[in-house]
Amino acid sequence: MQQHFESAKNLIDQSANILLTMHERMDGDDGGALLALGGHLENEGKHVVYAIKQGVPPALSFLPGAKKIKDDWVEGNYDLLITFGCSELVRVGFPQILNAKCLILNFDHHPDNQNFGHVNIVDSKKSSVAELVYDFFNYCGWQIDKDIATCLLTGIITDTGGFMHANTKASTLEAAAQLMRKGAIPGKIMNHALKRKTPGVLKAWGKAIKNSFYDAKNKIIYSIMTAEDLSEFQSLPLAAFEGFVETLNTVPEAKFAMFLKQDGEIIKGSLRSDIFKNVDVAKIAHIFGGGGHKLAAGFSVAGKLVKDKMGKWRVV
Repeated sequence: MQQHFESAKNLIDQSANILLTMHERMDGDDGGALLALGGHLENEGKHVVYAIKQGVPPALSFLPGAKKIKDDWVEGNYDLLITFGCSELVRVGFPQILNAKCLILNFDHHPDNQNFGHVNIVDSKKSSVAELVYDFFNYCGWQIDKDIATCLLTGIITDTGGFMHANTKASTLEAAAQLMRKGAIPGKIMNHALKRKTPGVLKAWGKAIKNSFYDAKNKIIYSIMTAEDLSEFQSLPLAAFEGFVETLNTVPEAKFAMFLKQDGEIIKGSLRSDIFKNVDVAKIAHIFGGGGHKLAAGFSVAGKLVKDKMGKWRVV
């Protein structure tokens, strides 16, 4: 990885006008990594543009620099495009990016990354993109101030489920300890990013729990939220169900958990398992054109979820 780090540093050093982006719907990991690196680049006098389709969810608005993020494509003569957490460039969601003429630096920890960058910093052994970017900071000898530390620790905490997921390793905890020494406060991060639920979100979770079913034969716990179900709840934030599939996955009898949610004309699926359950949910996600990690994956398919007169779920 050191050779890749050196190549990435050279790309950044020779670039003055830089665009930072990630997949649609900002999450704590890739968003935290993006803001951390952006903060350093600005400190170095670079011109930095932040663009994430659908913007910043309320739970992450506390992050230093979050107000700088635009939710639409920003035209510019960029020297360098840096992506975070995108297995493919198309996942950014801005069609204009496919015609970008600039160099591309790709940070990711998903095993199905397509290595589309001119330089690819991809390591599936890392807990998060934020931990990978933390390693990059250390390689470069860059200073980590309180704001950068907060962004990076947010990424690590959210992608490890507060250090409870199987992707938490000794190196992850060591990185977190160093970021705490730099001023990041894990309790504050967890309160904002993982714990806060409005009454509307709690009611929506209640509906999703009511719509949960356990398939004893196949040992699957799943929940389904149709467009009709979601219509009961007004103005739900995009990240309203963040963490719900992890809650389903706590059922001890289940081999894995699945959460299906209608999103316009698309059905979005999230899959979770645990290391001791011996199920690779990424393989399941791949069947539907998705991807992810062995224990955490997702997919999107066109269609609508409906319940027939017999009470059975169908996709139409």
